[in-house]
Amino acid sequence: MKVTPLKDVKPFKSGWKVHVKVLHSWKQYNPVHGDTLEMVISDEAGCKIHASCKRTYMESKGRLLPVGAWRLIQNFTLSPSTGMYRATDHPFKMSIIQNTAITRSPLINEDMFLSLVDFQTVLGGSLKTCFLIDVIGQVMDLGDLETIQVSGKPRMKVEFTLRDMNDARVPCCLWGKFAVILYEGCSKDEEEKPICLIRFAKIGRFRGELQITNAFEASLLLINPDIAETAAFKQM
Repeated sequence: MKVTPLKDVKPFKSGWKVHVKVLHSWKQYNPVHGDTLEMVISDEAGCKIHASCKRTYMESKGRLLPVGAWRLIQNFTLSPSTGMYRATDHPFKMSIIQNTAITRSPLINEDMFLSLVDFQTVLGGSLKTCFLIDVIGQVMDLGDLETIQVSGKPRMKVEFTLRDMNDARVPCCLWGKFAVILYEGCSKDEEEKPICLIRFAKIGRFRGELQITNAFEASLLLINPDIAETAAFKQM
């Protein structure tokens, strides 16, 4: 069976074969299916799709899909991608099923397939907030690591500003483990203001102001990632 680009897969059949890299994965609780393994995968053209693996297949299928690996995936179902927070702009979402075949690929490609959004576009308010985005910037105005009560449970949060290469600035607020990672990462690098990459970030509003935040566990946070954009910031 020939490999199909992700942009061309559609729900009318399950007999597709795709060649993809696992960019990110996280566990999620679903009231119907229990724990699920959620992933964002990309093909060589940079087209990304959200994939999901039910608890039933986590051990047999999910373990074959580690982050960073290229895989050939054959036989899966597709359904319309909906919801308030969508990790990709692909119209469909992939589901791993019982007869999904996953095989290793010899391809080595370290591309992160970033889809960075510039801050002026974010601040312009034209983006659909249901789609998660990638942003990178220099951490400014770092606040305290706070513990506040949310629905009767304690949650960590930290507020800060991200500044881009053009000095545009976007207010940010991270919650839970993301708040701790950012705060500790900045504490280690007090001399220089660290570069922060937030993947699959949510555009929200707080007191009427646009704000970047994490979309529960679906986001990914990297401090001073080893990429060209970080080097460009360091040379400013």
